[in-house]
Amino acid sequence: MIKKSCMIFLIFLAFGVSLYTSNITIEEGMYGSSEVLLFSIPFTMVLVISNLFILPKMTKLQGFYDRFKNGLENIYLALTTILFVLHCGLLLQTKGIEVNLLLLIPISVGIVLITTANTLPRFQYELNQNASQLGKSTNQVWNAVIRPFSLPLFIGGIVMLFCVFLPGVLMLIVFFTILACTLFVSILCSYKAYKNTAN
Repeated sequence: MIKKSCMIFLIFLAFGVSLYTSNITIEEGMYGSSEVLLFSIPFTMVLVISNLFILPKMTKLQGFYDRFKNGLENIYLALTTILFVLHCGLLLQTKGIEVNLLLLIPISVGIVLITTANTLPRFQYELNQNASQLGKSTNQVWNAVIRPFSLPLFIGGIVMLFCVFLPGVLMLIVFFTILACTLFVSILCSYKAYKNTAN
């Protein structure tokens, strides 16, 4: 409930910022219509959070949602936060306030990686004895590789956040290097865990 409340607060805050900004002239041009700029991201945030209220009402997905509720809320909270930061950054940019939107790249991706790393281990499958041999084997492999896959994502996400202290071009080079290394190590660790499980 706290996570949903935070998301709802961010949405109201985004609309509030947009309404306040609408009283100040926004230059049209490279950013297009001012109304579209002001309210497109807040409405996107509404669409994102609406899934948290729609999924529990869908009969076929109720079991899935109840089981992975905390993980899904973490993901949606991260997405809502990123959209809010992007919204504020764009509005400041249109006001002539110098904002380096490139900084949002490592921050956004870093938050997504950290959230994903904290969420994936919660998606553990129960080894149902009544399931087919293929089903049990698949679930067992998933449970074995998910943590080794998640740990490098978490570390990479944290390191990625420090890219904001680097100058422009160097920041992008280091960011993509960290991203590539993070994905490579995650795949390598999960593959090793898979081989151990297979043996």
